[in-house]
Amino acid sequence: MKLFVISPAHFFKGEAALINQLFEAGMPVLHLRKENPNPRQYAGLISAVDERYHHRIALHQFHELTTEFPAIKRLHYPERMRNKLTQPFKNKEFTRSTSIHNLNDLNGVQGFAYTFYGPVFDSLSKPGYQTRLAGDFKVPVQENTAQLIALGGVDGDKIESLKQMGFKGAAVLGALWNDKEQALANFDKIKTACSS
Repeated sequence: MKLFVISPAHFFKGEAALINQLFEAGMPVLHLRKENPNPRQYAGLISAVDERYHHRIALHQFHELTTEFPAIKRLHYPERMRNKLTQPFKNKEFTRSTSIHNLNDLNGVQGFAYTFYGPVFDSLSKPGYQTRLAGDFKVPVQENTAQLIALGGVDGDKIESLKQMGFKGAAVLGALWNDKEQALANFDKIKTACSS
């Protein structure tokens, strides 16, 4: 099962160092998403991450920073950004992802490698953001090739359930960042569950 990590919504002291440690521990992809960032602060965090890991960063904002950081070849299009797209992608050098919040939108995400969907479980990072899925949920048959990645309330104990539901991957946020001192240990547990 594929594993994705989404950054916390707010910058924090020591963030780049922890991101580097997570990459060293095997983090495959970091989705860099911040609430109300400015471009220089966002770029500053990227600069502080070891350049050998830049190819594993997906930008949720400021896609134009790929000119400053040419190793970054992953772009994420949140739902509102995706809905404004008027023509298909021509540049094939980027891996593109998106997000959906309604399964009826699943077959409308053409041109994306994968899409996050959630909350699959009650969110760990957003109190009150609860799942609407039934306990016997199964991923529906898709008409396109965008892999469906589970988001929301994902931790190491829920990976097996996600596999049984038919998700192709898991995206984690609160399970790592809610307790930063345990982030590496929690990541290792999730990574092990995804690979078993």
